[in-house]
Amino acid sequence: MNIERRNLELKVLDYQRLSFIFTFLSTFLYSGTVIPFEGKTQGKVEILLVISLAGIILALFTYWRMRVAKNKLNEI
Repeated sequence: MNIERRNLELKVLDYQRLSFIFTFLSTFLYSGTVIPFEGKTQGKVEILLVISLAGIILALFTYWRMRVAKNKLNEI
């Protein structure tokens, strides 16, 4: 039981870190669409928007998985 608790604690920490990383990456990529620079085309902007949206979705998914693991941890 102690090993299972430790594994859940590590999963919560990992999911929390992944959620933060995906959120940061999405923010960074979205800033590339907002900040004007030379040579930016509509195609590049659309690609950055899609990738940043995918990053936000991944961040939400990892946050959800973190909450599930945290609830299991609280039940133990």
